[in-house]
Amino acid sequence: MARVAPTTPISRGEVIERAESWLRPSVPHSSTRFHQNEYGIYRTDCSGYVSMAWGLPGVPPDLRGGLDAAGLASVSTRIDRDELLAGDALIRVGDDGHPGHVIVFHEWAGGDRVAYWGFEQSAEVGTTHRVVPYPDGDGAAGGLYLPRRYAGITVPA
Repeated sequence: MARVAPTTPISRGEVIERAESWLRPSVPHSSTRFHQNEYGIYRTDCSGYVSMAWGLPGVPPDLRGGLDAAGLASVSTRIDRDELLAGDALIRVGDDGHPGHVIVFHEWAGGDRVAYWGFEQSAEVGTTHRVVPYPDGDGAAGGLYLPRRYAGITVPA
């Protein structure tokens, strides 16, 4: 069962800065290992990565090093596709047949909005910044990615 973390105010620019920090160099993926940098210690899977980018607690006090996909969904709200902004996320909450996954939205890859630039912690390559088709994961990979906004995102004045 996912544990809810406290929401911490963070700007969209800070989310992107934090996401980029795991690209210098790319952090290898693992669901059992941790990575430490100036933002703390986090599990090196997709959920630990987004927990770090959103400024959620890592290790300590949470020895798990971030929330899982369901936990990230619990500290965010569903938004429409047209509302996606830098620092939001696309979350696929897992079930018995498919594991959860989450990608940080950066920006649309073109005016047609059929693909976006996303920050991802991938089992294949570790941390990456890549173009992702929208909606990604609707089909063979299982489940649909839903756009979500972290409750702690600050709105500029």
